[in-house]
Amino acid sequence: MVCMPTIPAYREPIMMPKFPHLSAIHAPVSVSANGYYAKYGANIFGRDFVVGDIHGEFSKLSKLLSSVGFDEYADRLFSVGDLVDRGPESHQVDDWLKKPWFKSVMGNHDYWCVEGGLDTEPVGHRKYGGEWFYSLTSDEQKSIGLALHGLPIAIQVEGRNGEKFGIVHAECTCLSWSRFEEALTGELGDSYRNYHATEAMWRRSRHANQTTIPVAGIDRIFVGHTKVAAVLDLGNVRYIDTGGVFENGLLTMVEIGGSEAIHSI
Repeated sequence: MVCMPTIPAYREPIMMPKFPHLSAIHAPVSVSANGYYAKYGANIFGRDFVVGDIHGEFSKLSKLLSSVGFDEYADRLFSVGDLVDRGPESHQVDDWLKKPWFKSVMGNHDYWCVEGGLDTEPVGHRKYGGEWFYSLTSDEQKSIGLALHGLPIAIQVEGRNGEKFGIVHAECTCLSWSRFEEALTGELGDSYRNYHATEAMWRRSRHANQTTIPVAGIDRIFVGHTKVAAVLDLGNVRYIDTGGVFENGLLTMVEIGGSEAIHSI
C-alpha cells in the first residue's frame, strides 16, 4: 500500500487586483491540518464547474472553457484529478495550478509524480503514461512534484442553495461523507487515514458492482479514474471521466449545481 506523504500547508492563491472582492471565492473556507480535505464556500459571483481526468490535455481544456464563456474572475473550475500523464502537455501542470480559479484533488497519476519527483520512481509509472516525467531534469521533476504535493484528497463545495457537493478522484470509501471526512482528516487514526487516502485515489468497487446506494450526507459526488463512455450516475455518485486523452474519447466538464449542464469536447 502506498504511504501518503505529509501534505504541506495550504498556500494562499495569487490575488487578482482587477476584482479584489472576488478573491474570497478562490480561497478555501477551511483546510484540514494534514491538507487532505478542503472546503469551499458557495460561489455567489459566478459558476462552478468540475472537469474529468485531464491527463495533460490542457489545450483541449482551454477550448472547453472558451466554449462555455468561462469567466476567470467569477467562475471556478474544480478537477477530479489525474492532471498529468499520457497527454502531450503534462509539463504545463505547474502553470495551471497557479491559476487562482483552478482547484484539483489528487489523482493516482498525480501522486506518482509526487513520488517520482520527491522520492523514488514508482513501479509502473512509465508504463502508464509517465515517460514524459522522466525525460525532465531532476529539478523540473522536483518542481512538478512539489506543485502536486499540496493537492487534497477530497474537496467539498457548497452550492448557492446550501447543497453539498464532493469531489474525489476515484471513490468515496465510506458509506457516509462525514465518515469519509473523519477518515481523511486523521480523526480516526493515521493507519485509517492512509488506507482511505490511498483507496480514494484507486478504488473502483462502486462501478464494478454497479452500486446505486447513495453516499449519505452529501448531495452529489463527482469522480473520475474509471473511464466511462458517457457521464454515468450510480446513486448520487457521478462518473465524469469520458476518456479525453484517448482516441475517440471526450474531455467532459459539468456545471456544479444549477443546470448541471454537461459540456464535452
